[in-house]
Amino acid sequence: MPSVFSVVRKKTQCVTMNRFFNILLLLTTTVCLAAQDVAAQDDTPGSLQTLMDLYSACKYEQVLTLSQQLHDTARLSKEQNLQRLKYTVAAYKEFGYRREADSVARLFYQKAPFYNVNSQKDDPQPFKDVIGNYYTTPKLSVWVALSKNFGKPILDTVRTIVDTIAQKPDYKIDGVTVQLGFEFRPWKWKALSVSVAPSYASYDLERTMPRTDKATFRYNESYRMFVLPLIVEAGIFTGRERWVPSVYAGAQVKYIVRSRYSAYTEAEGSYTEVPEPKDGVQYKNRLNYSILGGARINFNINRWFTLFADCGMSCDLRHFNAQGKKFDNRELVYQNFYVPDVFRLLDMSLKFGVKVNLLYKTIARHHYGYNN
Repeated sequence: MPSVFSVVRKKTQCVTMNRFFNILLLLTTTVCLAAQDVAAQDDTPGSLQTLMDLYSACKYEQVLTLSQQLHDTARLSKEQNLQRLKYTVAAYKEFGYRREADSVARLFYQKAPFYNVNSQKDDPQPFKDVIGNYYTTPKLSVWVALSKNFGKPILDTVRTIVDTIAQKPDYKIDGVTVQLGFEFRPWKWKALSVSVAPSYASYDLERTMPRTDKATFRYNESYRMFVLPLIVEAGIFTGRERWVPSVYAGAQVKYIVRSRYSAYTEAEGSYTEVPEPKDGVQYKNRLNYSILGGARINFNINRWFTLFADCGMSCDLRHFNAQGKKFDNRELVYQNFYVPDVFRLLDMSLKFGVKVNLLYKTIARHHYGYNN
């Protein structure tokens, strides 16, 4: 009579053998499927050539059947899949199935939004006829940009107190702006878009004025502001879908958050101590408005990302310093013999940014009596 240990040993061996055969079967199945996938991938170029030959022989029904088989079984690259879709659209068009051809054309444009009909001479003409009725454009985009700003004061000569003894003052105004933009295309026109771009700007102002041969009066100021521009941009399409120049115009609201200034006279041969900056925001028009415009070049990296660079200009509609408060800062008037200039700011900028296209839409130029 067999012992308990021998029975347990035999059962253990059976379980081990079953596991071994199951693993062997799994490995064999995996290798066979991988071999089939490799064979299908190796045969894909030949199948695509067969697809093209069938189309040239006007066997459109077989073209559609083979196209569906390739879609179901083959692992196509992006270029191979686009080639398949081209001949599928053309076959539907030759059959007179306009709705189906349009449906596949939209799918093609989703995968290749920068396709240019005029640059592809070897594509079947029925495909070009169908695809030429459509274009794609980003519907919603988000962009970030960093700009370097160069300001110039436009002095109000009527309201500015002129120092007749001193020389003409020299201004240097520069700054940096960070923007987060949201771009929409609410219309059917591909060229037009609207952007709202909340921004944060930091500026430094240096005003230098020689009063004598040995003494120079200096006024330094730094200010921070929030800016909210509304921009309308119009693209200029030249046939090169990746490089798209554009022009833009708009208006913006500015709000000064902080303003710090220091004023002193620097004399030759003596040490001049720069005073601590003081708050000067109460002497400003904290809320200002300006108009803006510029030119931009966009480079579409792919469907999702666009790089851009632009040169822009804006001009304030209100004075930077509050004209009714130019005598209120008694420290400047009595200690430094200076009345702040009244001016509007002309701001020039050089901007670089990146845009992420979140949503695309395909637009038909013409409709054919049914809902697309």
